Amino acid sequence: MGKNICILGQGRSFKRVKEFSHLFEEIILCNYSDTFIRQRILDDKELVKILQEKECTLFCNNNKVGFNGTAFNNFNVKKCVINRVAPTKNWQLWKMHKATQKKGLWYHDENIPPFEKDLPYFYKWRGPGPESPDGTSVPKQSVNWPEMSLSNGFKIEHLSENIEMYLFEPTRDRLETNMGLYFTALYSIIDLNKTHLYYAGIDFYDSVGDGEGWGNSQYDGNERVIMEGAHMKILADKYLTRYFPDITFTFYTSADFNPTSENIKVVKEEN
Repeated sequence: MGKNICILGQGRSFKRVKEFSHLFEEIILCNYSDTFIRQRILDDKELVKILQEKECTLFCNNNKVGFNGTAFNNFNVKKCVINRVAPTKNWQLWKMHKATQKKGLWYHDENIPPFEKDLPYFYKWRGPGPESPDGTSVPKQSVNWPEMSLSNGFKIEHLSENIEMYLFEPTRDRLETNMGLYFTALYSIIDLNKTHLYYAGIDFYDSVGDGEGWGNSQYDGNERVIMEGAHMKILADKYLTRYFPDITFTFYTSADFNPTSENIKVVKEEN
């Protein structure tokens, strides 16, 4: 495989993958649920053809909704990956740090609204286990088990421990380490040795209802989603490019994104 990879989110620009499909052979689909695939993908024959010809990785957070039969039946799925590192014995590392979690304000500035909720904590990516430190049970489907597989025989792969060193600083800085942008980047660069990451469908939640994150706004409010979108821009422009100065990040996005790093290229949508 080459050094290029495509990362496909669920924002309105996701269909722009058609503009550069000749530039990569591997593609990561971020939490593509059964509903999203049926409602947004299957009626687009050109897009389906791309996802049948490229090698697809289904990439999910711990809810695992992207590991579904509709994806396997319609796309050329080669791997299933969760945005978690394998847990330590009895989830002790996760439990110890989860027990210290507090509520507080996440990173904000003059352009990012202040938002208070449970703060990020170290080693969140090693959990959750089947039981939280307070004794409440975690749904079995959401547990980060040491080994996981699907009914069709596909193994669910963890991220390597090598990504861990890039999670401490943004966690300390109270940034939302988004799965679709940040974890996919770490996986692509560290575990797959890719040097050019192409993004489509990453529109930084700049339009109400556009993108997966808005599905949680009914619980957290719009401010949380706006905050996450702003944090994504910071992570791309200030963290990923600093950690990986030899990597190129190209965004095909409909959002207003004006990075300062020369490592990031933004391809605006033509009117």
